[in-house]
Amino acid sequence: MQEQDRRQYFRIEQRVSLELKVVSENEISAHPSPSQFDVSPNFLLLSELQEMDAASSHLLRKIAEKDTNVSAFLNIVHDKIERIAQAIASSEMTISNAAIQEVNMSEGGLQFSCDEQYEVGSFFSIKLVFPESCMGLLVYAQCCRSDQMADGSYLTGAEFVKMPESCRMILARQIFESQARQRKKQAEEDE
Repeated sequence: MQEQDRRQYFRIEQRVSLELKVVSENEISAHPSPSQFDVSPNFLLLSELQEMDAASSHLLRKIAEKDTNVSAFLNIVHDKIERIAQAIASSEMTISNAAIQEVNMSEGGLQFSCDEQYEVGSFFSIKLVFPESCMGLLVYAQCCRSDQMADGSYLTGAEFVKMPESCRMILARQIFESQARQRKKQAEEDE
C-alpha cells in the first residue's frame, strides 16, 4: 500500500487484546479467513450480527416508511438480540489486563509494540478483541516495519491484507465509536 493511500484512513489509539501468529502467504491463499486461533463459535457473534445489521438497515428504513409500528417492533426485537449477544460475548471474553495493549490503528492496518522482531514482508494472522464492545475480529496482515526501540521492544507496523469488506466495516465502526468517545471525553475535560 502506498504511503499516501495509508494516510487516507483515520488513525486512533485504541486499547485492544492482540494475538498474532506468523503465517505463510500460502496459508492465506488456502484459508480466506484466519483459522490459526482456537476460538469458540460465539467469538465472532457480535461481528456477524453487525454484518446482518448493515445488510438489513436498508430494508428496515423501507419498512419504517410504510409502517412505523412494524418498524418499532423490529427495532425492539433487534435490541433484544443485541443485548443477548453482548451478554454471551462478554461472559466468554474474559481478557486479562496483561493481554490488553494500546495500538495505533486504522482501517488499513495497525502499529503495536512487541518483544519480538518480525521480518518485513512476513504475514500474520491476527486476533483482535475490543474489550469495550466485546467485539472480535480475525484478520490477516503483512509486516511493513519492525524497529527496535530504546527499551528493547519492537515497534511493529502491519498492513491488513485480504480483509473482507464486512471486517473493514466493523473496524470502521469501532474507529468511529472510539473517536466519538475521545471527543466526548475531551469536551467533558474542557468544561
